[in-house]
Amino acid sequence: MIVPIFLILISLLFLIMWGWIISIFIENFRIKRKIEELINQPLTVEQKEELDNLQLDLDTNAYRAKNAKRVVLWFGVIYVAAAVALVWFNSKYSFFTYEGLLSNLKLTMLIIILFFTPGYIGLEVISNTEGASGDIASRLKLREELKPGEEVEV
Repeated sequence: MIVPIFLILISLLFLIMWGWIISIFIENFRIKRKIEELINQPLTVEQKEELDNLQLDLDTNAYRAKNAKRVVLWFGVIYVAAAVALVWFNSKYSFFTYEGLLSNLKLTMLIIILFFTPGYIGLEVISNTEGASGDIASRLKLREELKPGEEVEV
């Protein structure tokens, strides 16, 4: 009876985690597209404020992903520590048979491989957008310094 409930909870965790990561990817993509539209035209004061707000949203998403990445990393460490403790306790007190211990270790490693590793990688990609506002500001400054029709030497 425990296994179906456990599988349902694991599936819900997987769907919620990846739903959140994918929604942040989509939101960042939309923000970057709006920023590109704003950068490629002369800006009014309202558009500059909108650009600042979009940059702040991008940095806020990166900050949230960075904090969530730490949580995922800590849960991964806890699961690995639990697997090591399980092996140690079993060698000392013989709680499980060899097949039972192997089954528990497989389940623990499956959780780490399916949830924490891809989640950490997805959050790492999202948190790397943190420096995007600096790139946007430098591109905007470069565009403002040039006059229309002026060429740039690289």
